[in-house]
Amino acid sequence: MQVESIETSTVLTKVTVEKQTTVGDLLTQLKIPSGKYLAVLVDGKKADLDEQVNEGQKVIILPMIAGG
Repeated sequence: MQVESIETSTVLTKVTVEKQTTVGDLLTQLKIPSGKYLAVLVDGKKADLDEQVNEGQKVIILPMIAGG
């Protein structure tokens, strides 16, 4: 699985996940605090923290931003 930076479209890190790993587990493994100011996409679709991720999927983690 690869984790990508949305700003630069470069791979930040590649990780191996065990079976039954969730998005929340992945964030914990990467030491990224999960909160309401974070969006996670798995293969281009918004994912909840309890969604399972599998080897070979592409995960994008991005901060929520606001403008005015």
